[in-house]
Amino acid sequence: MIGQTCQSAAWISKLDESFAECVDESISLAQTFPYTIQIEVLENYIQRVCEDSQKPVLFLEIATVLSQAGISALTTKDFIPALQAFHDCYRPIQEIRRLTRETGPLYKEARVIENDVDFHMATASALQAIRAGQCVFQLP
Repeated sequence: MIGQTCQSAAWISKLDESFAECVDESISLAQTFPYTIQIEVLENYIQRVCEDSQKPVLFLEIATVLSQAGISALTTKDFIPALQAFHDCYRPIQEIRRLTRETGPLYKEARVIENDVDFHMATASALQAIRAGQCVFQLP
């Protein structure tokens, strides 16, 4: 942050705590909405956050919400929304990778989500192909 080097360590620590508290409150507020609005709220918040150090937490929340939405759609065999949600997970994961420089606990959590999304995306694609094949080859 600009001007941070001119301030005391206590001031910087208090500022970081305030940012973290603001991010946590934003995530809690967003969780009260349906997932599409929740993602929109978090994306809008990210656009207005000036400190890159706070953004990975928000991107992790977006990836988590999208992953859960995809899994939920997959359990109801709604393959197209499931695949879309899984596909949309990649951008926040890549942003986490970029912002954390592929280190730390947030990056590790993002990798877990990424692996989970890869597995579920493959499953959804296979199940969709099976369903399409069953529809095509059904005899009258």
